[in-house]
Amino acid sequence: MATTQFSDSRVTNLIQRIDTVLCAHHELCNHLADLKISMEGSRIVLRGHLPSVALKQALVPAIRQAGVLGQVCNCVEIA
Repeated sequence: MATTQFSDSRVTNLIQRIDTVLCAHHELCNHLADLKISMEGSRIVLRGHLPSVALKQALVPAIRQAGVLGQVCNCVEIA
């Protein structure tokens, strides 16, 4: 049970770091309400909608700035 709580805490902290980096991004910050970030297994999964391909492509480098070294699955659609 303690391992699960620790894991949940780690996931929460990681997602908070990602949110902080995305909030600081001058273009992505305006679209955070349209994005959902989750952890599925050992990878970060991004879902939602963005208005351009350029913004979608900016997501992964921004998330890397949050210290995410693992797999990132960018399932964001262009709307």
